[in-house]
Amino acid sequence: MNGRHSDVVFVRWPVQAELRTRCRKEGMPRLLVVEAGAQPPISDDPVEDWVRPPVSRDDLEARVAVLQNRFDSSRVPTIDSAGTLSFGPHSITVSATQTELMRLLVDRFGDVVHRTEFVQRFALRTPTLNRNSLDLHIMRLRRRLLPVELSIRTVWGRGYMLESAAAAEAAPVTSAPDPVHA
Repeated sequence: MNGRHSDVVFVRWPVQAELRTRCRKEGMPRLLVVEAGAQPPISDDPVEDWVRPPVSRDDLEARVAVLQNRFDSSRVPTIDSAGTLSFGPHSITVSATQTELMRLLVDRFGDVVHRTEFVQRFALRTPTLNRNSLDLHIMRLRRRLLPVELSIRTVWGRGYMLESAAAAEAAPVTSAPDPVHA
């Protein structure tokens, strides 16, 4: 739909009730396609919705987009002690230094991490962490994060923010971009 990857599963209701149950247990977003004459289920799950055919392509795409956005906003990345960064079904391994940088970003997912916080975190271990070396680490991390659908955004004059790549694409530019001197 519109060329964008979607995690939303289409479930024929009530014929595929078992698929709905499995998707619900796994936390997958789903759009129930309710067959004629069938009662739609009542659900309080924010990543579940339903439609009854016939449905216009625009309405269907809007329902899928809303479910995908709710699903994306509920996911939070994790990083373990071995440096494995996971987000949704994706994972990568990062270096020891990148792991420490990512811990700050993951702990504050969706919020700004100020440059001074990175410097303070590394003050004892890496006294040579300065503005340029931090920028270099962030640049390398940005490239490394592409397969896990995460993005590091520069918040001009303040620091960096880790967010889903989908959120980064949808976010309006609110400040002057300055990828080198944030």
